Amino acid sequence: MINIMRQLKFDALRLVIRNKSFLFFTLLMPEGFYLLFTKVMVVGSGTEMHQFYMTYMGSMTIYSGVIGAIFGVSTILKRDRDKGLVLFLQMTPTGSKNYYISVYTITVLLNLCAVIVLGLLARLVNNVDLSLKQSAMILLIVLVGQIPMILLGTLMSYFKTQETLSVASNLIAFPLAIVSGLWWPINTMPDWLQGIGKVMPTYFANNLLEKAMLHSQFDLEDIYGIITWIVMMGCLTRLVVKIQQKKGLRISEA
Repeated sequence: MINIMRQLKFDALRLVIRNKSFLFFTLLMPEGFYLLFTKVMVVGSGTEMHQFYMTYMGSMTIYSGVIGAIFGVSTILKRDRDKGLVLFLQMTPTGSKNYYISVYTITVLLNLCAVIVLGLLARLVNNVDLSLKQSAMILLIVLVGQIPMILLGTLMSYFKTQETLSVASNLIAFPLAIVSGLWWPINTMPDWLQGIGKVMPTYFANNLLEKAMLHSQFDLEDIYGIITWIVMMGCLTRLVVKIQQKKGLRISEA
């Protein structure tokens, strides 16, 4: 536990406190989108607008997780691997396990901070009031719903070059947010695009958040969808890591 706390302190300093751009894209960018879209989009009046303010807060929370994982986790892991930090940690008695726990924990905590900031913003600007039970459910859904994105970011960190990673991050993050209905309602899109969006992990997580905010009954399809994505991404990540480790052994033997 002491080693993990030391690693957390080290990574918090270099990844968060000394990296203002990381904070901007993870925390402030979704808040900016929330303010913009809730003031521009008109979906009705009275109760309908109030529900929109609540559900769009959930959408921007999921979007924050997408940004943090795809742009944050992937870039951090690749940069540290390219610089030899991960290899160095693997050669130490404690290994690199604490490092990965630290990076993932910081990413999750930042997203939970985004939930709090968005909640305060929604309350101050749009009079959105959430109960303690709703807030607890939102935090739980965000925590579980972010797992597939973190695993995706881990997979993307194995791209060969930083340039390829940068292009792939843009090609994945923004289309994913669009087709999942995070920026605007999914029912405004063509049927074929809705079909793609409705099987994405971000769509399932966003649906669960919406149900929690509106006191609706959870759809088992959304829960099963998230679980399926976690299992799929977990297996794929494990496979890729093993392949990369075998490649590393061949290079070292050569």
